[in-house]
Amino acid sequence: MKFTNKNIKLLFLYPNAVMQNPPPVSIAIFYSLLKNIEGLEIDIFDTTLYNIEDKTSDKVKEEHLQVRPFDFGERNIKLKTNDVYKDFLEKIESFKPDLIALSCNEITYPLGLSFLEKLNKINRPLTIVGGVFATFAPEKILLNEYVDLVCIGEGEEVIIELIENIKNEKDYTNIQNIAYKKEDKIIKNPLRKLVDINNLPLPDYDIFEENRYYRPMAGKIWKLFPIETSRGCPYLCSFCNSPSQKNCIIEYGYKNFFRKKSISKIDEELNYLVKKYNMEYVYFLSDTLLCINDKEFDEFCKMYKKYSLPFWCQNRPEMITYERMKKLKDIGCHRMSIGVEHGNEEFRKNVLKKPCKNSQIIKAFEILDKVGIPVTVNNIIGFPYETRDLAFDTINLNRKLQFDTSNAYAFTPFHGTELYEICVKEGFIDSNEKLKCLTKGSILNMPAPYLSKEEIDGLIKTFALYAKMPEKYFDKIRTAEKNTEEGNRIFKELSEIYKQKYF
Repeated sequence: MKFTNKNIKLLFLYPNAVMQNPPPVSIAIFYSLLKNIEGLEIDIFDTTLYNIEDKTSDKVKEEHLQVRPFDFGERNIKLKTNDVYKDFLEKIESFKPDLIALSCNEITYPLGLSFLEKLNKINRPLTIVGGVFATFAPEKILLNEYVDLVCIGEGEEVIIELIENIKNEKDYTNIQNIAYKKEDKIIKNPLRKLVDINNLPLPDYDIFEENRYYRPMAGKIWKLFPIETSRGCPYLCSFCNSPSQKNCIIEYGYKNFFRKKSISKIDEELNYLVKKYNMEYVYFLSDTLLCINDKEFDEFCKMYKKYSLPFWCQNRPEMITYERMKKLKDIGCHRMSIGVEHGNEEFRKNVLKKPCKNSQIIKAFEILDKVGIPVTVNNIIGFPYETRDLAFDTINLNRKLQFDTSNAYAFTPFHGTELYEICVKEGFIDSNEKLKCLTKGSILNMPAPYLSKEEIDGLIKTFALYAKMPEKYFDKIRTAEKNTEEGNRIFKELSEIYKQKYF
């Protein structure tokens, strides 16, 4: 495609489930990097506020007793009822973008693609797709005739170079981290060095609508912003694609996939978000906030104490100590999530590559209960090779834990993970299978004695009941697993008992 003028218009396309997730820090950083480039206009089309689903993921979790009831109406937030595709095409017609940057993950990519497919084939903008899915499946994405470029890996430097090359009418297919189509071939350029996250600008959320700043937490709606304290992960879990990202970087001779943001940089970002956006709640994005040494931890606590805003974070059981949790509670830790994933030690170690003793997990939850930090335990049902007995190992471990709420998600085989390759090899999924939202059920087709889709969905529906209620209810709960008139009636009956006793 050839651009005939120096002024360029960029449209970010962010496909998202209804009211799901805080505003993405990635787009806020891109906007901050690009907004002052002369001759560049930027806009966004974000589907988050559109009523495009019969039932949101948050409401599914509420029905499954995984979160407390909440109402966005308490902050006067209403969903848009317009036709989302009509609004998108009107945005294209009025803004007339030269470049569309689709930011998505594997679950939201089909939605994003549905918008690109509405474009005029003959006279459409140049399109680039970025995100984790793009990194691990560029060939699949580039099969689509509406996609021109894919960003593999981090995109901060890529988007700047792409804009500059377009403006200066230079070749943009030779940019590092870019994959593209050339006739019938897919060309993948070399990866560039990872960015220094301490040198990135502060994220600018002005590109998003005001209502995007609000999210539910423990039944209350907060003005909430994400903060990235690190990037990457040092662990090797087989259901996560971080190990593959790390391996890609190593192949190109680079190191330090896991990078930590300095405490002073986090302080600067907190101060900025409080002053500019009147932030009420902090959502720490990192896979584990506590991957820092004692000196860094003490420095973080001393710094954060001056804000004392409620915050959420996630951690691993191995990282939990009484001393650290007491300090986090004192400076404002409002809630924490701990990934247990599975209750069978051997299965967790050998299949999930997450070695941790059940005794460590139980102790971690006892500590959190003692210091008074409400905790959500994250579980996954429907792993490859999982039987009903193995699933009940997870339920039985949860019954030994002191927690506030428990999540149970359907296992999702993401591209770039070890378990994705196993699922394809075993025939549990088709390699072209499209993933569903984590709350919309399993896509695995496993033969007996492994869990069926129906069993997985039933166990997720009733997981909270099994994890908390006395065993005398188990026969009723098993009936409630079934999506029948009787099953749903009993589920509703048990849910009312659960809410009164455990919420």
